[in-house]
Amino acid sequence: MSPSEPPFTDPPLPCLDCAARISCLIGQMPRPQQDRLGPLIREQRFRKGEVLQAEGAEVEMVRTIKLGTVMLTRSGPDHVPRPVALVGRGHLMGLMGLLGQTTQVGAQALSPGRICDVPVAAMLGALVKDPVLQDTLHEQICRTVARLADWGQTMRLRGLHRQLVASLMLLAHEQGTRMVRIPSHVALSELLRTTRESVARTLRQLEDQGHLQRNDRWHVTLAPGHERVFAEG
Repeated sequence: MSPSEPPFTDPPLPCLDCAARISCLIGQMPRPQQDRLGPLIREQRFRKGEVLQAEGAEVEMVRTIKLGTVMLTRSGPDHVPRPVALVGRGHLMGLMGLLGQTTQVGAQALSPGRICDVPVAAMLGALVKDPVLQDTLHEQICRTVARLADWGQTMRLRGLHRQLVASLMLLAHEQGTRMVRIPSHVALSELLRTTRESVARTLRQLEDQGHLQRNDRWHVTLAPGHERVFAEG
């Protein structure tokens, strides 16, 4: 190499500059593991309304949400899929594939976004060789179960105003920002078993009462002290 040539450096991995890495299984891997999986990672865009995962299916890819909001659904005894949770940045789909099981929920995009796919076989190969990474996977499973439980209790809060504030708190955590992109009123009404008119009216009331600030049509920010809504009569 001549003195005028720049020194060779490793090519940058998408994971290193990804905002979702702190909540992503791949992003938490040691650099050598990321180097091995890097060529297999396929980042893809998805459209609003696109089905990202079918319930009860065998999967060949582990899919990590990088950007966007996704609704998880679960079929009841009548075989009708119903919303059970909203998830976002860092959520791992295809998790059951790493355990040799079929998917337990469906997933449909509520907004445009991006997702990273990695073959299940490659991910399993990395997990088998690294006990620390196995612990990280176990933590991811615990977070997934906890988040489903969070949405379950949110739907059982008394009053739509409490349910909406709790939903916005969960979405803020998923999106990693205080300014929350809210899903459509239809999606929220389906999740909380109410009407879109009730959702729109209650959001306006929460704004009037100072619990949230409207940034634009699709974004709100939870105001300081918004937790007091849970103590109000």
